[in-house]
Amino acid sequence: MGRSRSFNRFHRYLARQKRSVLRTALPQHREGDEVLLEPINHSKDLLDRVTGQEVRLELLDSEL
Repeated sequence: MGRSRSFNRFHRYLARQKRSVLRTALPQHREGDEVLLEPINHSKDLLDRVTGQEVRLELLDSEL
């Protein structure tokens, strides 16, 4: 029974260490800190994709 108690304590210790490392690596997810992130704007990516498709279609039309 003594081994299981020390085993559980050790794993709780490891979990605490992992959480602290993650908190330092991800500062926007710290407890108590409310960092408002701007919403992601995908409009430029969509425009780039559409213009790329248009260019490909024009190239295909010119080959025929």
